[in-house]
Amino acid sequence: FRALDTQLLVHELKGPLVLIEAAARTLIEQAGRMGPLTERQEKTVKRILRGTLRGRRLVNQLLEIGRAESAQFSLSSFDVREAVFNVLIESVETSDAQLAARLGEASTGKAQQAVLAQAGITLKIAPEVNQMRIFQDPIKFALIVGNLIQNALHFRRRSLEIALDREGGDLIISVKDDGPGIPSEHHASVFERYKQLPIHDGFEREGHGLGLAGALILARRLGGDISLDSTPGQGAMFRFSIPCDRAPSESS
Repeated sequence: FRALDTQLLVHELKGPLVLIEAAARTLIEQAGRMGPLTERQEKTVKRILRGTLRGRRLVNQLLEIGRAESAQFSLSSFDVREAVFNVLIESVETSDAQLAARLGEASTGKAQQAVLAQAGITLKIAPEVNQMRIFQDPIKFALIVGNLIQNALHFRRRSLEIALDREGGDLIISVKDDGPGIPSEHHASVFERYKQLPIHDGFEREGHGLGLAGALILARRLGGDISLDSTPGQGAMFRFSIPCDRAPSESS
């Protein structure tokens, strides 16, 4: 297929995924009208919903990569802390059913942070970033951060730390896990499209090798970059840098 044909095909996948998501949500949220589900049925429907959301994320990422490579951006001003926190919650909801259920019982952002902290997931924000707003593409930004968090959620053993800081004119978002780590000879391969690393220390990479590769493409198109610091047995830290005061059209 040509690139345009692939983009059109990916776009057409959005419709069926939206229908599946809507049907699953209806069964879960409208039990009074649709009839109650048994506990096992509800777990199955929620599994369908999580899978559908992962599918939608992949479709959206492929579309955004295509738009970025064609220099198409939808720029707006957004709050960095709020954007990262929302992505974190969404990532947990689609990857950890038990933790997602506990988050659903938390009524405030602080309560959700407490639930996350109990699960070993922390969000550290430097004072100069706490109320920072940047003018960037919020959809592409969320996809980049979401991929880094999803990767860390998969490989972490007990902890995951997300840190927001500023260095000069750049916003720095670091995502660190305590998983098996990545040997130095595979650092570059992590960012290659369709490349799957060998199983290491009992952990196998899932998916199609598009997550981190796509995140790097999007980051660079936004004028930023992603680096990796990892040693086998000591976890991995991905560091996403992005300009605070320059739009992609000025920095690409």
